[in-house]
Amino acid sequence: MARILPLTPTIDLTSRRGTLRFESRLRHADRYLLAVDLYSHLRESHPETHLGYWVFPLPEGVTLTTIGLDFTTIGAASVWKETAGGRQPAVDSWHNPRYVFDPVVGIQLVLRTRGGRVVENRFVGAKVTDPAVLRSYYHRVHAGHGYTPAEPFLFELHAAMLRKLERIFRAEIPQGARVLDAGCGRSLFTEIRPDWSFMVVAADVEHALLCERQREFPSVRWVVAGAHPLPFRDEAFDAVFAGELIEHLVDPRQGLAEFNRVLHGGGVLILTTPNRLRLANLVDRSERPYSPDHLSEVSFDEAHALLGEAGFEVEHASGLHLELMLNWFSSQPKLDRLQRRWNRRWAVPLMRALLAAGALAPRYSLDMIFVARKKTPGHLGMNVGGSSF
Repeated sequence: MARILPLTPTIDLTSRRGTLRFESRLRHADRYLLAVDLYSHLRESHPETHLGYWVFPLPEGVTLTTIGLDFTTIGAASVWKETAGGRQPAVDSWHNPRYVFDPVVGIQLVLRTRGGRVVENRFVGAKVTDPAVLRSYYHRVHAGHGYTPAEPFLFELHAAMLRKLERIFRAEIPQGARVLDAGCGRSLFTEIRPDWSFMVVAADVEHALLCERQREFPSVRWVVAGAHPLPFRDEAFDAVFAGELIEHLVDPRQGLAEFNRVLHGGGVLILTTPNRLRLANLVDRSERPYSPDHLSEVSFDEAHALLGEAGFEVEHASGLHLELMLNWFSSQPKLDRLQRRWNRRWAVPLMRALLAAGALAPRYSLDMIFVARKKTPGHLGMNVGGSSF
């Protein structure tokens, strides 16, 4: 049976150059061709967001192959196969010299028969982290504001997150506290309820959005600021909420260090972030980001480690959604039917059940939620991050 296994799950294309490796297991290799096909991740529209494809034959048997990429100039020679005799050019290609890079480019290793039937499709993520690309992406894609999901799954995911966060905010943040909502966007505090028994300082880089929210919620202090450095003094806050933020940072450690700095000893950090090794990715043996601007998704274990390194002790960990409705037996990418073909009103009861099931197995959930305390000097504490709420 034909098989392609990426050995490089993620590459850095910030310099527009990189390499990836994969293992192929082929019988009758002359019947197949491999296409290295590149699109803006989750924005697959030909030709606008299609960087191009390059086609190569593969050898018989079990083989390790290296693919080289150089998009400093986009053309037929931008992708090649490394061989003992040197570079082997593509036998066929199409390329888009006007392509505008997004923060995440999806590299698809598509194994086809010579008749055109797709046998396998394997994903490799490519990150582009330079500031110009990030600014361009947010200008193009995030020109509008608001969270108005048109399909049921995202609406249910958002509603479930708000319900869980309301319980956490009420349980973990004391009356009269000073709370930072870092990378706030519209601020989930304001989406849950118009007022709280503590003061919320909401910080984001989108000035126009903050002006709009200031008019709607004048009791919140809205501040134009990025995630690092934060424009606040040391130990200025009793609590920090970082909702769906660290995955957008080039280095999450910098953001976590700033959250620690602005919290007083014993202060609480409430953090949500997608799971890099959620169930669908584990089954697919890929690291497919959940969004085209997620540069730094982390796994459950990585989040624990990063929080510990940053001076936090995880008290509770939970999750939202288990992707059990996968196309388990397909050779195509493992995708959750509830987020695609079954993303319909009739499936809402099943969505709600599996959204809740994420709390039972946060290590494999789609989205993770952590409650952590800033360690005080000399406090060792005990990590109980496996508990759920």
